[in-house]
Amino acid sequence: MPMRITKLLVVTLVFVATLPAFGQRQFDDVEYLKPAGSSEKKGQTVKGFLRFDNKEKELQFVGKATNFTVKYERVKNLIYERTARPRYVSGILLAWPLLFTKGKKHFLTVQYADDTGAGQFATVRLEKGNYQEILVTAEAETGIKVERHAEN
Repeated sequence: MPMRITKLLVVTLVFVATLPAFGQRQFDDVEYLKPAGSSEKKGQTVKGFLRFDNKEKELQFVGKATNFTVKYERVKNLIYERTARPRYVSGILLAWPLLFTKGKKHFLTVQYADDTGAGQFATVRLEKGNYQEILVTAEAETGIKVERHAEN
């Protein structure tokens, strides 16, 4: 009898825990590469999370100081880029075998039209642990195939 109650309790908790996330996919550890303003030489990176909201049909980036939202219907193109750079500092300071490896960074660029119809873009840096899931979700939610470019 106690085992049945435990199973029922676990199933109920799992169901209740997934209710708020219904219709939304949220990915943490994402950085928005905010373009430089007219008075700045270099843009900023803003840490936050990326959310695909199926109910509102929009892609949202939420950070501490910067937020942006793009409706799925306004998305024109999705581009994934992977860059690779040698790990010189780690190889010199930690272990020489690291000199032969490359550090990889993952980026997703969303090209979209703003309210006036002008072309805009937003680039976010993805973590290696979640970039594949983000790309699959972006394709599924927007209906647009992600162009993939990889640098070796």
